[in-house]
Amino acid sequence: SFPTRRSSDLDQLSIGSLLVASEKLGDPHFAESVVLILEHDGDKGTLGVIINRRSEVPLSRVFSDIKGASSDPMYVGGPVSTTAVQALLRLPNEMDEVRHVSGDVYVTGSKQVIEKSVRSRVVPSNFRLYAGYAGWGPGQLEAEVQMGAWQVLANRSKLVFDDDPDSLWSRLTRESHMQIAASF
Repeated sequence: SFPTRRSSDLDQLSIGSLLVASEKLGDPHFAESVVLILEHDGDKGTLGVIINRRSEVPLSRVFSDIKGASSDPMYVGGPVSTTAVQALLRLPNEMDEVRHVSGDVYVTGSKQVIEKSVRSRVVPSNFRLYAGYAGWGPGQLEAEVQMGAWQVLANRSKLVFDDDPDSLWSRLTRESHMQIAASF
């Protein structure tokens, strides 16, 4: 069974928070995943994207019509609507057709903004494309957090464009274990 979470995890559940899957989370869609929350509404539920799951598909294959599209990978954002794409961008300020998430991180589903970013070869530390998303109905994520399925981290927007997404989950899990050990 999961360790029961403190209410502080629930308090930190908001747009821009990161969810770190518990080692005991059995759902294969979310095993060893780190999810960025993009929408969180008590009445509508929660949406996010898995930020640490690179696919084998390069942007150049997705945007074969764009000359010079990079070979940077597309990411698997989650098991829902896997044909829908959205991008996370690091921007100095808001612009049309993007929505603020946290810090300098913004999200967009705009075809124009995404194609412009691919065309101008924005570096992976400022632009990542995700297919699909993760979604929870009203109260569902809160229940999973209370059961200990997820650890919630607020104010960690710097990790969204981490240089080594493949090891992000294990590093955050190790950091969590060290914090728990330090509190005893």
